[in-house]
Amino acid sequence: MPVDPVNALESLGYTHREASFLYLVAVHSGYFVRRQFDYFVDRNRGGLVSRFLEKTRINGHVQLLDTAHGRQVYHLFYKPIYRLIGAPDSQNRRVKGDADVRARLMKLDYVLENDGEHHFASDEEKLQFFSETRGIDARTFTSADGAFLPELRSMPISIVDRTHPAHSLVRFAFIDEGLLTTTKFQRVLEAMTELLNAVAHFELIYVATSDHNFQESSAIFWKEFSTDTQPKQGHLHPDWRNVPAGRPTPSSSLRSQFTTLLLRFHYPSLTRNELRCSVPCSGVSMDEKR
Repeated sequence: MPVDPVNALESLGYTHREASFLYLVAVHSGYFVRRQFDYFVDRNRGGLVSRFLEKTRINGHVQLLDTAHGRQVYHLFYKPIYRLIGAPDSQNRRVKGDADVRARLMKLDYVLENDGEHHFASDEEKLQFFSETRGIDARTFTSADGAFLPELRSMPISIVDRTHPAHSLVRFAFIDEGLLTTTKFQRVLEAMTELLNAVAHFELIYVATSDHNFQESSAIFWKEFSTDTQPKQGHLHPDWRNVPAGRPTPSSSLRSQFTTLLLRFHYPSLTRNELRCSVPCSGVSMDEKR
């Protein structure tokens, strides 16, 4: 019988909530900040987070990274933890550069704020879902060696309806960690276009800390996926994540959605010399859905 990874982490002395948070960090980012634990346990600067952080420090499970403004970023690098969750060779335990750390913190925020969905925890789970559950030819989402496409490996992918995975809306999140141009987005979109067409009922979410690339990325997406059956320009539902997705039939036409999502959080910069190509956070919320 498979071992529950959260229960396995509890065996290291963590409470269930602490172990659940560490599992999300290990699976989706490898890095976290204090406020993300506060959000997860629904607390604000209480003793709970202080005890948790002290426990990780004493156990030697996290590495504290220095940042430019005195804020702290924690790196979950302890290999036995990744072994307990079945991912001993996870890239999340590796040391990353400033932009990559920021992208991973953004990814964790996205997952935490969409916890009602089922987020795939590994490439193996994604491969199984697309090939077996959705019956899509593996050649549309794998490289020549059979591995999941590298452009999609770090992308959060989730299904809205956990109970009907074969029919659920599939959400893909592109993380813009501060890009000056949409070149990376174009490259990733090109790599995943065949898969998106095969999925048919999907939403691509452009996640960023600035609206710098929102308009251009939207134009790029709709140039590829616009059809006569697409709905007119509209606004996000106030509770868009909980709107029932509906179920497409095999004969239904392509139903594509594009959303821009602005994360209004501050992401610390690491204090080490590194080339950066980023744009400042605008601090203004802007969402777009078509």
